[in-house]
Amino acid sequence: MSNSNQRLIKPPLGLIDPDHLKPDEQVLVKLNYEMFPDRKTLLLKKGSFLVKWNSFFDPFDKVYDVTQEEFPFAALHWMIDRIENGFWKKPTDGGLPNTERRVSKLFDDELIGINVAMHCCAENLPGYIIRNANRKSYITDTPPQEWHLPRYMLREEGFLDRLKDIWRRHEAGQL
Repeated sequence: MSNSNQRLIKPPLGLIDPDHLKPDEQVLVKLNYEMFPDRKTLLLKKGSFLVKWNSFFDPFDKVYDVTQEEFPFAALHWMIDRIENGFWKKPTDGGLPNTERRVSKLFDDELIGINVAMHCCAENLPGYIIRNANRKSYITDTPPQEWHLPRYMLREEGFLDRLKDIWRRHEAGQL
């Protein structure tokens, strides 16, 4: 995802407290990452952003910690489309060429990218890594922020359909 805009780091939104939501914050859905049973993962809306929030046990400090990844809500429709119609469709049906495993696009001056991953969250677990090159990780304090989405969650568990529903509700002004 090389782009001169990649160096423009946006200020953090600030960590969300799901137990004490502010007026511009809303829990959209709980995610179940079965490979991380001790994590609580939520997808939220904060203003004009889609936020993946995690609470997890930090084995080094022996405490629970939180982090989140932030994406302009405007990018959600493109993310859905690139996964479903770009990566999942054969090139003969309008999908991306087999050699194209990375796409990126600017949304609200933030470079959002999607990479195909052969080891997403676990060894030999195919999926996608969605990156925001303009935001720093809350843990490492370096860009990008990354959201790992295993393919089975999107397809077999129906999470892509849930994302589509979130997008429809957002477009209808219901969020």
